[in-house]
Amino acid sequence: MLKSAIYCNVFILLIMSIFFMTRIFKKNSDLKKIRKLIIIYIIFNFISFYLCTSEIVDTGWDLIFLLPISIISFIIHIVSICCINKKIKKLDNTDCNSLSVKKYIIASIIPVIVFIIPYIYELYVINNCNYLLKYNYQNGIIQSDDTYIAIINNKPVSITLQKNLFNRKGLSTNELNYNIIYTNGIEISTRDSKYNKIIIENEDIKKMALDAKERCPSARGAYIDYFSEGKIAIIVLMSEETHGTQLGEYFYYDNTYIKSINTNGSLESITYYK
Repeated sequence: MLKSAIYCNVFILLIMSIFFMTRIFKKNSDLKKIRKLIIIYIIFNFISFYLCTSEIVDTGWDLIFLLPISIISFIIHIVSICCINKKIKKLDNTDCNSLSVKKYIIASIIPVIVFIIPYIYELYVINNCNYLLKYNYQNGIIQSDDTYIAIINNKPVSITLQKNLFNRKGLSTNELNYNIIYTNGIEISTRDSKYNKIIIENEDIKKMALDAKERCPSARGAYIDYFSEGKIAIIVLMSEETHGTQLGEYFYYDNTYIKSINTNGSLESITYYK
């Protein structure tokens, strides 16, 4: 949500820079107020540039197109300022259709609103969640994408904020891993410290695995990450018994299905908050 807002602001700044440029050449435009707005948006440009490069969210290779767009916006703003200064010297800008105070304020705070609402929301989630799960998708040395899932009020929430202002301290914890094979019945297994396969009987895991199978009948296998402190399980359904295409991913709390989710890559770290 926050990542999308930061990206959206980059394009808003570009669109507004073009809008201001067109307004300059319209008759009876309030050039002085437009100049003030452009100066405000130049400041927004610097802030946007900082947010894209500060690792507040994971932008990765997206910077390749985000930064040029920011630079183009900045150049257009500077050119607009120069054009306004020249026109003000030549023209009497006293008789013009001035911007209303309401429109002026709205135009001034659009990028702030777009950023601040998702930022406060994700900051709240990070500081009130029970678990924070980090997934990482690695594609050679070229691509490395992180996905964060916060579990708050026993529900999963996808977040993109990577820097917590309040430095909330959590505990490292391990999940229990189960492998599921849907044969004539159901086989539940885990691995010991030496990676030996151990068949287990667990009615709670069995109940969730069978429920997931009903939601995705073509699945032949699954694997489960179970967090015992919170009675939380994430089940991934596979097209084959031990591998294959991922068919679905479901979140369960206290043996009850909550919702379908979408993570990216393997579970890299788990932070538990009491």
